[in-house]
Amino acid sequence: MAATMSILRRINPFFLVAPERFATLVALTALVALAAVAPRTHAAEDDPPGRVGRLADAGGAVYLAPEDRADAWAEVGLNYPVASGDNLWVQGEGRAEIDFGIGQLRLGGDSNVHVSRLDDHELSLFVAQGRAIVRLRTLEPGDVARIDTPNTQIALLRPGLYRIDVSADRQETAIVVREGEATASAGNGVQQVLPGQTATLVGGPDVQVDVRNGSGIDGFDTYSASRDRFYRPSLTAEYVSPQMVGAAELDRYGQWQSYPDYGAVWFPSQVAPDWAPYRDGSWVTVSGWGLTWVDAAPWGYAPFHYGRWAHIGGRWGWCPGRYVARPVWAPALVAWYGGSNWGAAAGGPVYGWVPLGWREPYTPSWRNCSNRCWNNYNRPYAVNVAERPRQPPAAYANYRVPGAVTAMAGSAFVAGKPVAANRVNVASTQFASAPVLAGAPQLKPLPVGTRVVQPGNGAPMPASTALGTTKPLPMARPQPANAAPGAPAQAWTRPAPAGSVAPRPAAPAGTAPTPAPAAYANPPRYRTPEAGQAVNRAEVPRAAPSAASQSIALPPRLTPQPQPQPQLQAPPPPQPMQAAPVAPRGVPMPVPQGQAVVPAAPAPPPPPAARPAEKPALAKPLPAANGN
Repeated sequence: MAATMSILRRINPFFLVAPERFATLVALTALVALAAVAPRTHAAEDDPPGRVGRLADAGGAVYLAPEDRADAWAEVGLNYPVASGDNLWVQGEGRAEIDFGIGQLRLGGDSNVHVSRLDDHELSLFVAQGRAIVRLRTLEPGDVARIDTPNTQIALLRPGLYRIDVSADRQETAIVVREGEATASAGNGVQQVLPGQTATLVGGPDVQVDVRNGSGIDGFDTYSASRDRFYRPSLTAEYVSPQMVGAAELDRYGQWQSYPDYGAVWFPSQVAPDWAPYRDGSWVTVSGWGLTWVDAAPWGYAPFHYGRWAHIGGRWGWCPGRYVARPVWAPALVAWYGGSNWGAAAGGPVYGWVPLGWREPYTPSWRNCSNRCWNNYNRPYAVNVAERPRQPPAAYANYRVPGAVTAMAGSAFVAGKPVAANRVNVASTQFASAPVLAGAPQLKPLPVGTRVVQPGNGAPMPASTALGTTKPLPMARPQPANAAPGAPAQAWTRPAPAGSVAPRPAAPAGTAPTPAPAAYANPPRYRTPEAGQAVNRAEVPRAAPSAASQSIALPPRLTPQPQPQPQLQAPPPPQPMQAAPVAPRGVPMPVPQGQAVVPAAPAPPPPPAARPAEKPALAKPLPAANGN
């Protein structure tokens, strides 16, 4: 040992100290290294989500209430951003669609929904009341999509088309799976719902479940089908990811061209001669992001929250940059001028902005933007991400373009007024003295909208205010479809109408329950494209209810049998979904009672009245993997 220490001391002078002191030095060095790494990891976790939705279509009045300002509703219009914590309410007979990039949420009249969580890997909604249709287009491995209602929690396991109806008294939830696969929590069990099936869950906390084949179709389904046709494959999908929110509008309002310096460039075709980016719209405050631009043009979402703008050949072109499978959303990609210390003879502070150009970095207004955050916002646009400037440049590229700078008086700016009608004309000589700001102005939250409605007198309380008292307990993270399923929840059957086949009576005491069904077939999952690969939406599987239902043999309902069966007969395959009469607004019309699948069995003897039938054991859901 002594000889070894002598050799080590010759190699490294640290070994001249005592072994105990050397161990202390090693421990201190390790702690310093961990302390240097921890802030970077924590900062990456504190980055805001890279996904924010958009109000893509509206018929009638649509209101929004942020979770931190859920004391009133404010009417919002097209292109308004929808983020985690926002509440949405569609008044009267209106309708609305929210585009999340990975899919769309469609709402019927008198619907009250809370966006519980929206980020890069999770979409969680709470439907407190009304009608909702979810078109889920992408669900990558590890991602979660679920919908809470007052009496259940629904996990969407595959890309598909799902409808959820919640009654006005919040005691009944109807789930229609037209494409895909879902599970719903019911008591201590989980009920699987397959394509072409309708599940009705009533009551709470002891929820009763009825699963039937087929469903009705009404005007809300017709509206959803028309919106699905809007998202068909287009030329834009060759240049940007289908997960870029708002990109579906670009083909209708502009043309694509390619340039060696910028790659693909999109030019809007219906703009005024003196138009400039970030001029026709208004500023709002989105919690977590700060000042956010809301454009007035129907195409004005993607070009103002992704990419850069360049002035090419006398016209403005939008540069989406290198293809990114999951593009990161930004509140506004502009550089700021002026501020409270610069008035430009306008009788008060003036705020000005100019769109960021190609190769110019975007510096978020929030603190602690991690290295991942910095790279996501700048690498696709030819920015040298190795250099992270601490101060803004003296001038920006688009600042030299005539008419590129837009300015607004501070009083109108903080009131959230439309920019075009309140624009301040500032001469270039005056603007030359305007200070360049390091980021967006730090102001008190701007109003959501100008028309505000207080809850009451027909306006509901925002769904987030009732979330703690009506939302069911979190269920287990959904398992893959090829995993061994748990036993379904106990079936609940509506009273049979006159003239229909009466349900089976309860089994006598001691009768063995029906064996658990075998695992269902596992349809192939949608293959997610790699980064940079063009997406062919025709490859997305669209399950036809008739074909899908023929390939799945539904098990018998989990109800007690009247007597032990020597051999259980296989249930007949479900019938293809047929068009039903148009139902009034509300829960879709169920198929007649006689179409329910019931395994054949001999007529049972009358049950004894000594004690009620035993309920079959329900499988408890797996514990949530994320701690929810």
